[in-house]
Amino acid sequence: MHIAHVQGIFSPEHGGPTQSLSNYCRGQVAAGHRVAVWTLEGYPGTSPARRLPLPVEMHVFPLAAPARLGRSPAMRRALAQVEPPDVYHLHGAWLRAMAYGANAARQQRRPYVLEVMGMYEDWALRQKWHQKRLVRWWFQDRVLREANCLHVNSQQEADDLRRLGFKAPVAVIPVGVDMEKIEDLKSEIRNQESAIEVQLKNHPFVLFLSRLHYKKGLDLLIRAWAAVKKSDVSGQRSEWLLAIAGTGSPEYVHECRQLAEQLGIAKQCLWLGHVDEWQKSWLYARAHCYVLPTNSENFGNTVAEALAHGTPVITTIHTPWADLEKHRCGWVVNNTVEALQPALMQALALDAASRRNMGAAGQKWVREAYSLKSVLNSVESVYHWVAAGGSPPDCVRLD
Repeated sequence: MHIAHVQGIFSPEHGGPTQSLSNYCRGQVAAGHRVAVWTLEGYPGTSPARRLPLPVEMHVFPLAAPARLGRSPAMRRALAQVEPPDVYHLHGAWLRAMAYGANAARQQRRPYVLEVMGMYEDWALRQKWHQKRLVRWWFQDRVLREANCLHVNSQQEADDLRRLGFKAPVAVIPVGVDMEKIEDLKSEIRNQESAIEVQLKNHPFVLFLSRLHYKKGLDLLIRAWAAVKKSDVSGQRSEWLLAIAGTGSPEYVHECRQLAEQLGIAKQCLWLGHVDEWQKSWLYARAHCYVLPTNSENFGNTVAEALAHGTPVITTIHTPWADLEKHRCGWVVNNTVEALQPALMQALALDAASRRNMGAAGQKWVREAYSLKSVLNSVESVYHWVAAGGSPPDCVRLD
């Protein structure tokens, strides 16, 4: 099968979406498919698009102004002239690149699947709502309405789309976790020293690893971390650090750094910036717990990755990870300081045995429910269905 993926941003700073598409491509090539990625680069403040190794066919085009539209006449022309694939898989919303992919599919009479990536969640639609309302009217809602199938990462996201009136079939397929790759990385880090280890100087630490954006709630975590430190009158947690990994808006990063200074915890916050896959795995494996105090999440790749490394997780009710507590591998709280502080204190108080038990439970859950192999099988079944017809796969909702 010839598969064409279209994603408007494919830079390392794009976080989970870049990683998940890379996983799709690697797995689909291994299954014998012909795979192409169509993407843009040149966004202000971001790195060039990631280049995947052959045999993945990379089609990378320069971004045209204005950057916020994600437009590229060169991409539009090339998509119209390319040998038609069997199926298009579009990833994301709001950028003109998505309309180019949908238009090419219509003109070439090929099906397309659209991965919505949480961009129609209530919280997401409220951000810059006036601009998004215009874009929805201009082209974006049509891209959803005319998709052969919408791809979402959780039942929660599927319900959001139905409430908004979109009637296309919906495939509920989570983001897959490559457990084999994680185990390989964990084997490597046991035998090597990381530069991050030198920075941490053997301090126990809590980890925040994500794109540094208001949506992800880092400012909330800093306030909660300050509250934890303030409550530590005996000094029992004086050695603990909050390790912050990732990049994002310079303005937001500056705001969070200033907040840590104002709250008197700047020395207890370690800013690591961008981390590569090896460093990321080291941090997940060595962290006492992982915290994602997000305002909105359609899936939360980093939650699954942390659990796969055997690390307990604290996250919020605004994610599809409500079963963390049921599986006894983490905490799910409201996104307030008052709710996050006690969860942090409970996590810091875990003894080694309790932490190991929580970590093992999380690994078991991810291995059984979120393996990359099962996700790739579901995605492929959707491709065959939209291309050839027949009965829909079990992961597809028609109602």
